[in-house]
Amino acid sequence: MNNTSLLLLLIVGLFACNQKEQQNTTQESAPLDRGYDILMTLGHDTESFTQGLVFNGNELLESTGGNGTSWISSIDYTTGQGARKLSLEDRYFGEGITVMDHKIYQLTWHGKTGFVYDVNDYKKLGTFEYGYEGWGVTHDSTSLIISDGTDKIHYLNPEAFKEERTLSVTENGKAVTYLNELEYIHGYIFANVWQSADIVKIDPKDGKVVRRYNFDHLVKDNKSANPRADVLNGIAFNPTNNQTYITGKLWPRAYIVRFR
Repeated sequence: MNNTSLLLLLIVGLFACNQKEQQNTTQESAPLDRGYDILMTLGHDTESFTQGLVFNGNELLESTGGNGTSWISSIDYTTGQGARKLSLEDRYFGEGITVMDHKIYQLTWHGKTGFVYDVNDYKKLGTFEYGYEGWGVTHDSTSLIISDGTDKIHYLNPEAFKEERTLSVTENGKAVTYLNELEYIHGYIFANVWQSADIVKIDPKDGKVVRRYNFDHLVKDNKSANPRADVLNGIAFNPTNNQTYITGKLWPRAYIVRFR
């Protein structure tokens, strides 16, 4: 091989290496599409073991869990601090809440008992019972929609509290369990998956998961800021601005996000 041929081979090799490095750099710097945008970071009460979140107009209500630490509170969502508060008896472990027809519906965990309050003054209007654990609750235009920690979602009549139907949730043909806090957004059920950093978007027609959103970076951020911080939990959709408020149990931070 003469010197000219050797020089050409070196030039071609250097060009190929440079192209590969540019390609790798482009791949590494490409933005990660998580399927949502974080619009704002807010404060959150680190004493709130969040079980449920819901907007009533522009008022944000939060429910918490624990025996002796379960309450419903109207909170300032810019700081996470509560204003007026309704506490449960110590024997009840509070779970999710939703607001429907000017009433707050609240679940309890093992108590298999739910409570109904007037949303304006928190006056208790009644109780209802169900035959499974209470985890998360939301509603569509006609029914209460309840999770029980399995792959099942229950539809209840909000007046008679009779079960209307049960939905089994699947993803790629496999059951999705540990469904927790729920929120009904634009015809879909959004659910926290307990013990994960994920929120799943469920089609209520057939129970299939149509999108999974991961918030692992937010879990790590909150655990770094507060070692007591627990799992991601809490989804509240505000239809007035098409934004969603999310947080977690004992988290020091909450977030305004927009799902895509």
